[in-house]
This record gives sequence, structure tokens and C-alpha cells, in this order.
Amino acid sequence: MVKKKINLKDVTIVIPAKIIENNLLKCLNVCNEKYPKTPKLVLLDRLEKKPVLKNVIFIKTGPVSIGKKRNIGVNNAKTSFIAFLDSDAYPDKNWLENATKLLKKDNVIAVGGTELDFPSQTFFEECVSKASKSFLVTVLNFRKNVKKEKYCDYLPSCNLILKKKSYIASGGMNTNLKTGEDWDFGERLKKSGKKILYSPNVKIFHKSRNLKNFFKQRLVYGEGVIDLIKNKKKIFYFLSLIFLFFVIFILTLPLIFIYPIWLKIYSNVLIFYFSIVIFESFRLSRKPVLFFGTFFTILIGNITPGIGTLIKILGFNLNTKKIYKNY
Repeated sequence: MVKKKINLKDVTIVIPAKIIENNLLKCLNVCNEKYPKTPKLVLLDRLEKKPVLKNVIFIKTGPVSIGKKRNIGVNNAKTSFIAFLDSDAYPDKNWLENATKLLKKDNVIAVGGTELDFPSQTFFEECVSKASKSFLVTVLNFRKNVKKEKYCDYLPSCNLILKKKSYIASGGMNTNLKTGEDWDFGERLKKSGKKILYSPNVKIFHKSRNLKNFFKQRLVYGEGVIDLIKNKKKIFYFLSLIFLFFVIFILTLPLIFIYPIWLKIYSNVLIFYFSIVIFESFRLSRKPVLFFGTFFTILIGNITPGIGTLIKILGFNLNTKKIYKNY
């Protein structure tokens, strides 16, 4: 039996944000241009003066977590399908058309796709983009490139399309997690027995963070790993502790003055690590200036999560609401 084409008026685009600003307006204008009849819900920390935009509803949520905002958005949606999009992103051509076509497959419960760079970026935004494509920074680097269609354990909700009833049946987002709510949600979504599908044809343009916000994101990510382990205890989360072990290893530098053998071990490990970082930086960016920027950004991407995890283990808490815009 051939399934009917999904009407795009039966999809709600849900966009969590803090305030109304230029990136959000760009997102909404492109969404309205490509999908004028598709409803859009924007969840905001505060709402001072809302612009008049057709088929766009603004909801004031207060400064709650991004997971909470997505839950509020889904609960307010009147359609059968939900398309999550970040406020600093906008869809490429045929974004919803390609996604909804794939959702008609019986074994697929959710669809996401490639995150392309903004056409124009600052130097450090480009460095962050390059570093984020490296396996040293994220195991999901394939979504930053146009790769082959594949099934995944989870996909980030900056570009995620699924049925509303599937979202609700899975329990929605965990509103207590500071980061990694996508991982947690993906684990519960897969319990349905169906699959999460990455497609290179479900593309969005996603703005890269600047170096300061990348540092903050990685720091909070490291702190949040402990909560993820407590919640799920999956091996994927434990792998994130490699960043912690790396930071602890770096802090053992004084041991070289006490144990001469440690100098040899310490230097060999660092030589091996820096060789990989140099190779990845060169592979991702051939320009000399961009090479050094990418090299530095990968170092930040590796060290700051470990610092965040160490802060959590030592009993300190980061003021997440101040330093991380997603919470």
C-alpha cells in the first residue's frame, strides 16, 4: 500500500530561543519563505515586543532548560508532526519534504540530517566548525558533512523531525539535564523498536559558535556527563570521560620531577596526541592561518570537557544559566 504524502500544514516547526534577535528572525523569515502554511512555535525566555509574522506563535516560557522549551512547544502544537530547529539555524531547500518522505518508512521513528555552515563566518566560527568535524571533538562529526544515509543512536534536536505521538510516548525531553538531553531522548525513542535515521538530504544551515561560546558549551558538556551516566550508564557516556582522564593526565606533570620514568611516558603520550591533532588540523584546514586556529580549537574541545567533569566530581557547580545559552 502506498502511503499518502504528508501535508506540510500538519507539521509544526518548534524553535527554542532566549530572545528575539537577528539569527532567530533570519530563521523565521526563511521558514516562512519556504513553508508559508506550516505553523511555527517559538519558545522564549522573555517576550518584550514580538514582530508580526504569519503562522508564527511566540510563547514566553521564562529561563527554563532547552528540553523544557521543546516539551512546551510539542504540548502546544496542534499538528501530527514536529520539526525541531534551532534559532541560529535555517532550513535548506526541501528540508521538510525530504524528512517527511523518510518518516513514511515503517521502521523509522525520527529523521535528521546534515548541518551546513553559514555562507559567511568569522575566522573563529570557521575554526570551531572545522574542529567540530573532527572525531577528536565529537563522534557525530558525520552530521557536519554530507555523508551517506545511516541509522543512528540519536541525532541532535537542532534538526530533528518526528511524529508528535512518538515524542509524547517516549516521555519527551528530560528537563533536568543541562546538556546531552538529545542523547537521553534518543535512548528512550529507540525503545519503540524503530530507528532514528540520518539523511544527507535533510539539510539545514547552522551557525557555528564563536570561540568563547564553544568554550562554554564544552565546559558545560563535561559537567553534564556525570548526570548522563547517573541517568543511563551507557558506554557512550563513559567514553566521554576520556576528556577527564586526559585532563588528569596533564595535571600529573609534576610527577616527572619525582619519577624519571614518568617523563618518558608523559612526553611520548603528548607527542602521540599532538601528532593526531596536527594531522586532523591539516586534514580539515589546509590554509596555514586556519590550520593554527583549528589546532587551538581542537585543544579547547578536548580539554574543557574534562575540566567541567572534574569541577563536578570535586563538588562544585557551574552557574549554567549564566554561562550557557541552552539552559
